[in-house]
Amino acid sequence: MYKTRVLIISERKEQSIKYKKLIEVENQDVIITNNLSDALFVLQKQEIEFIIISDTIKEKLSDFIKKIRVLTFNSRPIIIAVSKSNDLEDKLEILDSGADDFIGEEITKQEFQMRFRAHLRRYIESFLNPVTHLSDKNITIKALKKSFETEETSAYLLIKIKNIESYRKTHGEIAYEKVLQTLGAMINSTTAQNDYSGHINDNELILITGILQAEKIASFLSFAFDNILNKFYSTDEFENNFTIQSDDNIKETNTGLMRLNISIIEKNKSSDYKTILNKLYELIELCVDKNSSSYIIDRFKLKGEISQKEQKVLIFEPDSALSYLLKNVCEINNIIAKTVSSKEDFLKTYKELKPNVVILDWGNKKETNILEIAKFVCKENTKLIFSSSYLNKKEILKTGADLYIPKPYEIEDIFHWIKKFLN
Repeated sequence: MYKTRVLIISERKEQSIKYKKLIEVENQDVIITNNLSDALFVLQKQEIEFIIISDTIKEKLSDFIKKIRVLTFNSRPIIIAVSKSNDLEDKLEILDSGADDFIGEEITKQEFQMRFRAHLRRYIESFLNPVTHLSDKNITIKALKKSFETEETSAYLLIKIKNIESYRKTHGEIAYEKVLQTLGAMINSTTAQNDYSGHINDNELILITGILQAEKIASFLSFAFDNILNKFYSTDEFENNFTIQSDDNIKETNTGLMRLNISIIEKNKSSDYKTILNKLYELIELCVDKNSSSYIIDRFKLKGEISQKEQKVLIFEPDSALSYLLKNVCEINNIIAKTVSSKEDFLKTYKELKPNVVILDWGNKKETNILEIAKFVCKENTKLIFSSSYLNKKEILKTGADLYIPKPYEIEDIFHWIKKFLN
């Protein structure tokens, strides 16, 4: 749950304490000041969402509210005026000056709480994502900032649905929103009252929780998402572990089914929210498992230099002229390239070279051993570009190939994908 920050300005101590206790029951943070200079200092240093101002201050209440509105123009906090006056003209003047509500000092505790809850509910609801009903980016950034203003230990989870944009393109907006709604419900079912969850982008969420709970939540969400995934795909798509978005004459990457990727970082006092976000995004790129949802935790760093890895490509292309051309294009660009023309040569060279990318051609329907080679490469987690003049996209992508490209193709096009997969 998102905690708002409430500023109470009153020169009567007992009044401030009474309101503070009533608001803290709602699990909100409260700051008390008894003079205007301290109040202005707090407003300049912290983002306050609620301001409760009593007419016990020395300045005229309506004039002070006008000043507050100018000072807080960007954040637009909710202002509740408290006065002992029941005069209608006073009420109208205070409301006209910019107050959102006017209450008398004689108000009961129950009514005060209900009024505060109503304002709190409207404030939170104005920042909800219309699909998931979780807080939007504006509130999430505030929650991240606030988490660094306390001494509490926290863990930050970045939750991202891999391949959801391709799912959106193939299955439509209603299906896309259903996935997000389901994820939102799953997150709500796992979080405690003091946890925070909200959007950092349309289909990326941030969850702030305790360090001990972080991995348990990530593990549950990964497991639960994979177990409901079949509800969003046809039986054929789910069994094949991919969807086809175009016909056989158009190249297509194997984006696979949607998977939940989660990165986790523990709070570091020397960091700030921007650093945490950057690290979370860097870390989540290491979740590369195609066949299941996964999470990764950054608990420690290893110091030292990382040597530049050699980039290697293995080409299985029966057309000797095209094979030679691909090899030369790679070598011109400082990429080690080897060519083979048989299954036996391929397996031997593969083990010796340990390539980063394999280019495989299927030109004859009867050459089913090519599909076996493709499955072998994919099990080794090597990037596979599968070209074919025999157009059968479904069979090719079922092997796990990362890219299907029909022949004839442009050398510049396939080299673009070689570079992309190497990087």
